[in-house]
Amino acid sequence: MAFSRIGYGQVEPNQLSAQKTGQIYASLPLDSEVKVLQNGEFMYYDYVSGKVSADDSTGVAEPMLVFNEIKLYEPFWRTSYKDFAMIRVGDNYVTSGLATADYGDGATTVGEVPSVTYGPQGQQTTLIGHVEDPYRMDGIAPRLFKTNVGDIYTTNMVKELTGNNVYAVGELLVPKKNTNTKTLQLEKFTSETLGAKPEGMAWAVVKVYTMPDGQDGLKLQRVQ
Repeated sequence: MAFSRIGYGQVEPNQLSAQKTGQIYASLPLDSEVKVLQNGEFMYYDYVSGKVSADDSTGVAEPMLVFNEIKLYEPFWRTSYKDFAMIRVGDNYVTSGLATADYGDGATTVGEVPSVTYGPQGQQTTLIGHVEDPYRMDGIAPRLFKTNVGDIYTTNMVKELTGNNVYAVGELLVPKKNTNTKTLQLEKFTSETLGAKPEGMAWAVVKVYTMPDGQDGLKLQRVQ
């Protein structure tokens, strides 16, 4: 039986320590190469490069779990968790695939620089940047959870499988970069070396499960 996903990735938190420790980060802009960011993916909160990215500029950081607050503003028939993702539209973002390129509010303009103009007619001065609100950040900021060994959550945001490939209890999953999405996604750890272990973060499949909407899902525990 294959493992497939309908819509966007979902996260059901069972025991995520960040909800208690406060290790939740949401102050850096998303890498401009990422056009869609789904809950359940992993990214680096790379303060050195000043962005949330699938690449770590330091070479020693660990990725964090993408778990954005789910907000859907479409009609009631499109308000399921599977309909939510952070979708880039120009310099802004929308939260559903229903969004179109003419979403408005300057969203279609990539690289738009905000400005403010003041002064009497004929003597106006224009200042470039977030002058009126200097605390504002250019770009969109996803919410990332720092995970720790022992954390448990249920998700369907893992590499999809086809044919007779399945996930089994006890298998290890590790985050790998998806060259198409420019994000990190969990997939099976495989090694031709007997007894080899993954380097860095690893999650064990503790239950082959379902998501609340009935889709295929996996309950995972961080073991490394």
